[in-house]
Amino acid sequence: MESLSNWEEKAMFKEFMEDHNTATFASKKYYDLEAYHRRQLEKEMKKGFKNVPVERTIFDDEEQRRIELMKERERQKEAEVEALKRSMQSGMAQAMKEQTRLREEMMYQYKLGNSEAAAAIQKRLDPDAPV
Repeated sequence: MESLSNWEEKAMFKEFMEDHNTATFASKKYYDLEAYHRRQLEKEMKKGFKNVPVERTIFDDEEQRRIELMKERERQKEAEVEALKRSMQSGMAQAMKEQTRLREEMMYQYKLGNSEAAAAIQKRLDPDAPV
């Protein structure tokens, strides 16, 4: 633009305004640049490019850093919750399996007529219950 004379710049702008007003740009990309870049990215992803450079459109570094930190904290919290769930499930699952096994054993002992063994198992399952 610096090397153009005033009349050349006006002529180019007049040509641009004509294309803009009549919607006759040379390429579809000028109508929606974001959609054009998205399509280009999808094409490159289909071709197999893994690390496609992302064009930076937002220049608010502080806000982006804040968002990054929030996402990282959320990922850490989710990881902690998952680890806690796994640890609880393994312990709780074992306890529940043991209780189920003891109930089945108690029912088996009742069916056999061995009420003493069944009462002992009942006491193990619920120590606070009256005998």
